[in-house]
Amino acid sequence: MLKSHFKVNPAGHLVCGGMDAVELCEEFGTPLYVMDEERIRENYRRFLRAFGRRRRVRLCYALKANSNSAVVRVLATEGAGADVSSENELRIALGAGIPGERMVFNGNLKTEGELRLALRHGATINIDSFQELEVVGRLAEKTGREARVSFRINPDVKAPTHPYIATGLRESKFGFDVKSGEALEAYRRAKGMKNVRIVGIHAHIGSQILEPSPFVEEAEKVMEVVARVRELGVELEFVDLGGGVGIPYRPEEREVDLKELAGRVVSTVERVERERGMHEHLLVFEPGRYLVGDAGILLAKVEYTKERKDLPRWISLDAGMNALIRPALYGAYHHIELANKMNLKNDTLTNVAGPLCESGDFLGKERLLPRAERGDLAVIFDVGAYGLSMSNQHTAKPRPAMVMVRRGKAALVRRRETFRDLTRLDLLPPWLR
Repeated sequence: MLKSHFKVNPAGHLVCGGMDAVELCEEFGTPLYVMDEERIRENYRRFLRAFGRRRRVRLCYALKANSNSAVVRVLATEGAGADVSSENELRIALGAGIPGERMVFNGNLKTEGELRLALRHGATINIDSFQELEVVGRLAEKTGREARVSFRINPDVKAPTHPYIATGLRESKFGFDVKSGEALEAYRRAKGMKNVRIVGIHAHIGSQILEPSPFVEEAEKVMEVVARVRELGVELEFVDLGGGVGIPYRPEEREVDLKELAGRVVSTVERVERERGMHEHLLVFEPGRYLVGDAGILLAKVEYTKERKDLPRWISLDAGMNALIRPALYGAYHHIELANKMNLKNDTLTNVAGPLCESGDFLGKERLLPRAERGDLAVIFDVGAYGLSMSNQHTAKPRPAMVMVRRGKAALVRRRETFRDLTRLDLLPPWLR
């Protein structure tokens, strides 16, 4: 199961970024998120090569996957843009060194304060509704700034993924419907607005997609809308096909063939451009999970074990759905091993539980692991995306620390929360003091 950026040392310990996982936990404690800087860079460069050798492209990292400042800084130094969906994500991206002109501001609800910030920094605002278009137009005119806008369209593409992260269907809350004519009407309205500059088109069909066909269908449908927008007299600078490229979580899953994906998507875009006599558009992609997902692991200590006759053995870790909610929320699979027993045989049927007072608080059910004992160290793989970013403080558990590793060095990039962090915003009303 181990991917190429992991190793096992002579002691039988997992090695990530040149660092012994056991030693990391001795220094920084548990539970602990670990991000491999070199793996992030490798993933970015692989994605960029696949598309960039064929076409002008821009990769805008989707901060919702992992908005840690160090992670974003790594991608900024690679030249990435940013896909942001809140004021704070925009501020984090700016702080990491990504200029506003390389940002796309997404989301179905952007407050006026967020829109003002986007206007001030020249970010492209991806309009999601007619009401939002009116607000952007009013703010642009009031501030005297030019609003760079694109429109999120809903191409009605069914993606093979969990329904909670499928976003390209007509019934989704996102975007302008193509079939009813809403999408073209949005471009018509914007064309006549002062201080509004139409620069692009956007679609995003969902996340964790492991096959090329849905992206090819998306490209075909989006480019047809581009051609119809051109008939309105609007020439677009870029075509943004969103994110959604998945990673293999299960041992039997295969990685997306990026060369095949790039070849089929780019060929589709170029064919429509050629047939319709259009210029070459900049292609924009918004990868998140693909760039950081498998660069992250979660290390957690085995605190207790429990035997049940004729049933899987239970082990309880000091991290659960508070640290990684995806298994409880989506039924998501994350591979689990014992980081201090990597050379031992996985021969014990085991349920892996967290510390919370919830039956749904588990990280894996019926997994084959070495026989775990108190003090062992579990490693949960592929948590770099939507791990820490979706963590919580259920039962007043502090969120984990995060370290970044690189060529045998480790540095803390997020401190572990404390009691003070959990309570510093609390207030008592006067009558209870």
